[in-house]
Amino acid sequence: MKSGAYFGIDFGTTNTSVYLYKYEQGLGFKGTGFGTDGKDLMPFSSCIAISRTNNSDIKFGREVKENINVYADNYEIVTSFKSLLGTDKVIDVNGEKYNGKELTALFLKYVKQTVNQSDFSEAVFSIPVDFSAKARTDLLEAAEKIGIKVKGFISESSSAYISKVKDIKACSKVMVIDFGGGTLDLSILNLKCNKVFEDAVYGVKFGGDDIDKELAQRLLPKIYPNTSFEDLEATNKDKLMNEVERMKIDFTTADDYTMTFGTKTRPVDIDYDTFSEIVIPLIQNNVIPAIKKIMEKANVNPQNIDKVILAGGSSGLRPFADIILSLFDEDKIIFEDEGGRYQWMVAKGAAITSAIDCEYRLADDICILLSDGETYPVLKKDINKVGDRSEPVSFSLTTDARDAHFIFTESTGRNRYAVMTVKAKGYIDEMFELSIEIGKNQIAKAEIKNKKFGDEYKVVQDINKLRFYYDLKDIEDL
Repeated sequence: MKSGAYFGIDFGTTNTSVYLYKYEQGLGFKGTGFGTDGKDLMPFSSCIAISRTNNSDIKFGREVKENINVYADNYEIVTSFKSLLGTDKVIDVNGEKYNGKELTALFLKYVKQTVNQSDFSEAVFSIPVDFSAKARTDLLEAAEKIGIKVKGFISESSSAYISKVKDIKACSKVMVIDFGGGTLDLSILNLKCNKVFEDAVYGVKFGGDDIDKELAQRLLPKIYPNTSFEDLEATNKDKLMNEVERMKIDFTTADDYTMTFGTKTRPVDIDYDTFSEIVIPLIQNNVIPAIKKIMEKANVNPQNIDKVILAGGSSGLRPFADIILSLFDEDKIIFEDEGGRYQWMVAKGAAITSAIDCEYRLADDICILLSDGETYPVLKKDINKVGDRSEPVSFSLTTDARDAHFIFTESTGRNRYAVMTVKAKGYIDEMFELSIEIGKNQIAKAEIKNKKFGDEYKVVQDINKLRFYYDLKDIEDL
């Protein structure tokens, strides 16, 4: 591994974390997490507030989250701009339209300025496994627009795995439960000879934010009797939501919490039993079915799982941990123990991936289906990886057709990735030149030329839903 500074970014729907993995030959590495105000106390809240009267007045992050109801009167609040990536949806503010890519660029610029590190010029991004091809491309372009070169993408589950790989390198089946503010994402990973395969993935839209809302609604009568949440003043709504979040964090270790709201209000004591009576049913109704579903998809049971990695900001909830322990043996659970900095686990894995140049290789060939039913591999599994480009391959017509159909499959020919149609003159000796390149967004771009129509004629097609795996052969260098 070369000496240098390596950054990982866990770009989340609710929170975004940045991790710096700094390595010096002979001295080892130093890890630093970045978040609000540049400190690793709390990640960046993925929030933007744009003034409805002055588009240059934009606020970001924790400031928006803690004052979200107050700001809502005069600002357009955007809390899920990550979900806009890869779509045509826009947010209209004062006559100016912002798409997902533009909002992401604004937010990442704020993150870059807050981190304030001169060598923060490139990073590996962790993303959900089901992040669309267009969403990955939009994220790449947004980051590079504000001066962060995207070195690569890594799935959030594999990133969490890599951050703890030294603890589990002897395991073969690992479940990753990434419980964030907005989503619950699960993966079952399979390790074979230092190669990490994603056997199954599953996710639901349930997270810590949903728990916060339920707590606020249920505890409201104790704090503001005879008042509905909708009728609360904006300032009091924000105070309530902020107190609920602090209480949720405090109950990780405490058994009692006193909610305070300033002058003219009484402190309200909440015990852990009251808290858990509200939280436990939510987790039982959402987390347990999701775990059962992914085990069913991977055809495994709890006994087949060697380790369970808990990641994400909501995984520190004590009722959540208790329920996970009821499903799996305690010695199987891996939780980030570096000062409770579990919210940086995924970003840390992305930074390590950057440091070791972790190779993301094809798990199956990209082939052309030939007229006789055989397959011809253009890019090969285990050999080709993200960033590779094939040598040009020539094909000819077998009939005097006016077009040629190129069918892309994996090695068996049963699963089709894409079909391309290219114009033809109808000559038997007509030649088509094909090349394929795998981009950093994990999308292969196929290009076919037919010089019978001139040097400028070509057809381009994206090939998505490819299977990859991580080659961890260099992990011992850490």
